[in-house]
Parts: sequence; structure tokens; C-alpha cells
Amino acid sequence: MEIKKSISELEESIRVLREEISKEENKEEKAKLFIELGNNYLLLSEREDPRDNLVNALVAFGEAEKLSNSVFVMENVENMKGFLFFKLAFIEDRNYNLKKAIEHYKNALKYRTRETKPYQYASLRYNLGNAYLSLRDGNERNNILRAIEEFNEAYKIRSKQKNSLEFGVISNALGLSYLMLSEIANDPKEAATYLSEALSYFAESADVFTKEEYPVDYAMIHNNLGVCFTRLALLGKDRKKNFEEGIEHYKKSLEVYTENDFPDDFGTTMYNIGIAYHNLSKIVPMPYKGEYLKNAEKHLKSSADVFTGTEKTDSFSRSNYNLGAVYKDLAEIFKKKEFLEKELEAFKNALEGFDDEKTPFAYATTHFYIAQVYYLSGKKNEAIDHYREAKRVAEKFDKKLAIDLENIIKQIEAL
Repeated sequence: MEIKKSISELEESIRVLREEISKEENKEEKAKLFIELGNNYLLLSEREDPRDNLVNALVAFGEAEKLSNSVFVMENVENMKGFLFFKLAFIEDRNYNLKKAIEHYKNALKYRTRETKPYQYASLRYNLGNAYLSLRDGNERNNILRAIEEFNEAYKIRSKQKNSLEFGVISNALGLSYLMLSEIANDPKEAATYLSEALSYFAESADVFTKEEYPVDYAMIHNNLGVCFTRLALLGKDRKKNFEEGIEHYKKSLEVYTENDFPDDFGTTMYNIGIAYHNLSKIVPMPYKGEYLKNAEKHLKSSADVFTGTEKTDSFSRSNYNLGAVYKDLAEIFKKKEFLEKELEAFKNALEGFDDEKTPFAYATTHFYIAQVYYLSGKKNEAIDHYREAKRVAEKFDKKLAIDLENIIKQIEAL
């Protein structure tokens, strides 16, 4: 009822504004009414028909621009057009609309300077950074670097208020930018440098977004910190320490990402923790491997359970695939039949979301591991069937692997 009432109120406000516009003769005042009309359409777009209402808002701001070129009108028009095109980009024509957003935000900088309106200027540079960061036009590296330039301009102003919400938001944006840069770095050293930068900004943001005041942001930022630490570990930097740091931050995000309230985030975080424990099991001495593998099993099993029966079949399969890999290691260490059985079950579950066309490597390797389990269990024919399926798909992407699999099949048949 409350949402319907809000929609009704907005529609009535729009009706009244249109009447006032039709009667107003003063161009400056009429332009201000069009700005108010545009703002109401923007609010309505958050309730219903987002595309149509965003377009209506753009038309209203365009009418205001025709009537007046005063600083007040032009500042509002250019800034709001930038924001409207930004929102429209996530509905249709992403890159076109983002470039239009950038164009209008840049125009707005003529009216919002660092000297005259520092905080509005900072917000505008932050919005520009977001637009650049969201572009997907094949120039990702340059776009991210440009986004960092914009975020840094906002950061310089807001860094004087390190406890402010705005500072936390900008720091988080810089952290995300450097995290994205690390994913397309030219080499591991460069990637590690970017990850270290990301860590420093996420840490600043974490000081602002406390669990008590901003629980969802708290969880998101600690998840990002977990990602940074585990990726540094994967690059070979203080591996044990960084994996453990990553796990601690993931666990902090779970204080908010509960299974009931945020099932997808819970499942993904449990998966990330499980992977970190599995990686730790590979670098610790033998007496401790079992402990880390059991922790990996616990978290990956929990992740797989969350995604069971949902539309997230890729997440379900990914969790089961890695759970199968954990059981494989447990079976090798403890030589227990129960782990082989669990390994087989996990890998069979993983096939649910893998496809020989869309995910050929995962599909083929899963059949390979299933074949291995059958072979170790003394089931020769079943093993051959799965080796053959792995070989069939491997021929599409790795001829050498396909030849190796054919040789394995021949060796088993000769037994």
C-alpha cells in the first residue's frame, strides 16, 4: 500500500506540475518547473517503468535547457542528465548511455568548481569516475585509470573528513578500481602492486562502514578485503599469512551475510573460504593438511547445499567441483573408501551445471576425475566410459590431452 501511495503522490505531483508549466509565462520560472518535473519522473522511475520514466525525465530537463541558460538551470540540467544517462545505461545501450553521462557530467564541471562548490565538485568527480569504471567498450585499462583520476579528485576533498560517509564511498571506489586493475595487470608484480593499493583504500573504507551503522557495506568491504588478501596469496606473497587474513575478512562478512538473509552472498563467501582453506592445505606440513582439508570440506559443502535446487547451477557446480577436489586430496592422505565415494558424488553433482559446449574444460576434467574414482574403485568399464567422454570433449580444445586420454583408455583395456 505504501509503495502504491507513493506512486500515486508522484503521479499527482507530475500532473500538477504540468498544469503549472502550461500557465507559467516567465521562462526562468518555467525552466525551474521543468527541473522539478524531471526530478519527479526520476523518483517515479525507481517505483515503476524505469526506462520510460527516465526518458520522460530527460525530456523535462531538455525543455528546461531550452528556456534558460542561467547557471542554476544549466548546473542542474547537466548534472541530472549525466545521472539519468548513467541509470539508463544499465537498462539499454550501456556504452552509448555511459558516454552521454560522461559528456554531461563534464559539462556540469563548468558550473561546479573546486573553489566555489567543493563538495558538489567532489560528488561530480565521483560520478564521473563511476561512469568511466562502468564502461565496457574494449578500453577497460584506460577507463579504469581515468576512473581513478576522477576518484582521486574527489578523494582529495573528502580526505579532510575521514569519518564521513562520502569519504568511505570514495575510498571503496578507489579500492574497487585497483582491484579491477589487478585482474588485467601485465604481470604478477604489477598485479600485487595494484592489490596492495586496493587493500589500503578498502581498509580506509572499513573504518567508516561499521557493522552497527552500515551492515551491508561492512560485509561488502570485508569481502573485498578477503578477495585482495587471497589473491595476493595466490601470487605467492606471504601465502599462509595472506590466506589466513583473507579467511578472517570473509568470516567478518558472514556476520551480516547469513544464510537466511543473504543466501547467495552466504554461499559465495562460504565457497571463497573453502577455496582458501584448500589452498592452505597445499602449503602446510603434512600433519596439518587434514585439518585444513576438513575446514575446506565444511565450507564448500555448505556452499553447495545453499545452491542446491536453485537457479544458480553454475555456483552449485563450481562448489561441488572443488568439493570433489578436496575429497580427492582427503582420499589420497587417509586412504579411506568413504572419501572416494564422496568424491564421486561431488563430481557427479558438478556435472549438473557444466556443458560440453559452454564449459568444455570443466566438463572434460570432471569426467576425467569421475573416471579416476571408478578406476581406483575397481570399476574398469565405468572408468573407460568417462575417460572416453573426457577425450571426446578434449579434442575440441586440447589435442594433446585427448591423445593422453586415448593412451590411458588403451592401457586400461589392456589390463
